[in-house]
Amino acid sequence: MEFPSSYKLCAATAALAVGCTFSYIAYKRRGRVRNANDVFNYLTVEIVTTEESCDSVVAELKRRCQKHHALGFDCEWVTNNGKRQPVALVQLSSFDGYCGLFRLNTLKAVPLSLKELLEDESIYKVGVGPKDDSKYLHNDYSVELRSSLDIRHLAEYCGYEPGGLATLSSVLLRAALDKSWRVRCSDWEAEELSERQKKYAAIDAHVAIKLFALLLEKVEETYSNYWELDYNPATVWTRLYDYCSKYADVGYKTKHTIKLKDHAKEKDPKIKEPTKRYKLTKRTRPLYNNGYLQAPDGELLCICDNRKGMWFVNKGLADLIKEDPLTVRLKFEPAGRAVGDVGRYYQLEKENKCVVCASTNHCIRKNVVPREYRKLFPEIMKEHSSHDVVLLCAECHQMSNIRDQHMRVSLAEKCNAPLPSSSKDRFIEDMAAKKVRSAARALYHANDKLPEDRRKQLEDILLQHYPDQEEVTLELLKEACNITVVRENTDYESHGIKVVDYYFKRASILKLEQEWREHFLKNMKPKYMPALWSVKHNEERLRVKWDEGRLTREDMRSIGLTTF
Repeated sequence: MEFPSSYKLCAATAALAVGCTFSYIAYKRRGRVRNANDVFNYLTVEIVTTEESCDSVVAELKRRCQKHHALGFDCEWVTNNGKRQPVALVQLSSFDGYCGLFRLNTLKAVPLSLKELLEDESIYKVGVGPKDDSKYLHNDYSVELRSSLDIRHLAEYCGYEPGGLATLSSVLLRAALDKSWRVRCSDWEAEELSERQKKYAAIDAHVAIKLFALLLEKVEETYSNYWELDYNPATVWTRLYDYCSKYADVGYKTKHTIKLKDHAKEKDPKIKEPTKRYKLTKRTRPLYNNGYLQAPDGELLCICDNRKGMWFVNKGLADLIKEDPLTVRLKFEPAGRAVGDVGRYYQLEKENKCVVCASTNHCIRKNVVPREYRKLFPEIMKEHSSHDVVLLCAECHQMSNIRDQHMRVSLAEKCNAPLPSSSKDRFIEDMAAKKVRSAARALYHANDKLPEDRRKQLEDILLQHYPDQEEVTLELLKEACNITVVRENTDYESHGIKVVDYYFKRASILKLEQEWREHFLKNMKPKYMPALWSVKHNEERLRVKWDEGRLTREDMRSIGLTTF
């Protein structure tokens, strides 16, 4: 049966309208913020009130977090007359929705299985403000919560305003949490928890692990885009330590600087600086030329850079023996010759490849002992510092820098040496000078527009600062417009100075150097380090100099030692 063309047109229009309607409804549903109880209606919630049930739930949580190595974490307690009572409830949730609510007020103590889980450094306990909860657990039950991670660190890294759990859930998961004071401030020590309390507690912990996973995938996407790699969300869990170790057990200080956005910033401020640095330091020519520097009798002293070898020749201090490979023979007896493994290390040729993965593509120099510490070492420890310069490809270099932050945080705590973000300002604003400069600029740029009273007031400010002047002149204004308004804080002590001083007084600076080397080996697991590379290289080198009488007691004291 043949339908009229006008009928076909109407039918097609109707079908298109229906399709558009359904698409619009689906779109609205996707963007709509839904009640968290509906979004997370799949949760399995276990209430733990006995040691036996605790062991069972802990074992199940450990089994379920083998992929993510993280659990959502939160705590609840009761406050009476403004005084906090001991933590009554600990909430832990796996990514797939298995939640354990551990009622510590009923258990009276933290069972061993739960204590071991909370203190397990290999499993991150993620949430908002877990650092505060860890203090309460320590004070109330002597539990040392380890590997806690505030997800606001990751939110900020991804370009989101690091708001509270409810705000992040609403924006990123499109799920509205129940944050009514009636449940938040309810009786968590009640004989039986209400259904609303159970849902509230379980969802809070579960939302934390869901946000953690989502944010980490965004971090991985940013990382892949930057290094032009194929993005695969699953690979983030193989880099978990790389991304999270620097934030472990580090509290977050809320910053109100930007509004929360539904998407990441176009430029991530946290990777902007490293991005520029890597582009500037990628090597376009080999680091190691492997030239030969000989003693006057022809004995090999060391492998050296071609430019260094030619420097001796151009200064008339050496003869050019051979151009390829460059071989230079000194005309004078050097202070020392190659002795033992320490000396043989400098006689070995070095390869121009990443010491971790063997990549030869645009490798970057890596200071195993960061310069912020090395630059403060005594001169005798700065000699032959090439031992701590290795090559890493761009990817390994970034990973190493991320892992170094964890070491810096540990040193900050150990040595009472706050990192720059939390230490006293190196420079202080001089508010009096700032007031003078502000007054001068106002008079200079808008003198004719200012009311007479205001102009007189600003002139008085200037004349008080310049008591030798009888009136405000144009020259005075120009000078005052450019006065310095910041001054160096004489009480400021850098993180590096305090760390080096700590080791100088309590062990030796050699110990600090060795700890950084051990950190590099442990965390990067390099498979292609130069032969004879040693954690104790400097100690062995200085021992040789001491045995040869080329090291004084003053030199020894400068590194914090009296003898070997």
